[in-house]
Amino acid sequence: MTMIQTGKIRNYIITAIFIAAAFIALRPQIAYLLYRRSGDYLNATFVADAARSYRKTLFFNGRDVDSRNWLAYCYTKLGENDKAVAEYKTAIGLDPDNVTAYYDLGATMMQAGDIASAKELFNKAINCRKSANITDSNYKFYVRSAGHMLRIMDKKSGASGR
Repeated sequence: MTMIQTGKIRNYIITAIFIAAAFIALRPQIAYLLYRRSGDYLNATFVADAARSYRKTLFFNGRDVDSRNWLAYCYTKLGENDKAVAEYKTAIGLDPDNVTAYYDLGATMMQAGDIASAKELFNKAINCRKSANITDSNYKFYVRSAGHMLRIMDKKSGASGR
């Protein structure tokens, strides 16, 4: 190998290392920008595009609970309930006090006709502590809504038992 070839190889290696370091350093910013774009797609009712963008966000930050919740929501809207259930369960695994995931998973199970699982999940939502991933008002909304859903299911089961 000549000196020129050795110099080119060294420059390629340095460039590759620089690109990899820049990619790693910018991961949080890239994930945030993708998360914002996903929300824009969802607001414009482009649910399939939002789901694709949330998957990209999770590529850059696999522990992002909000993105997992929203991806599961997209899957529910797209009729892909098995994928939605898996994402909600992953989100709950990352944040055991994820009241949003418990409530939305309960609603998904209720729509699927699995009332026992839905009741269990709504009860778990009510008993969640407030985590850092949710605002106070959203936390109160989900806890209140889970209680409301339980009362509705109890009324329906009481009416059908007569």
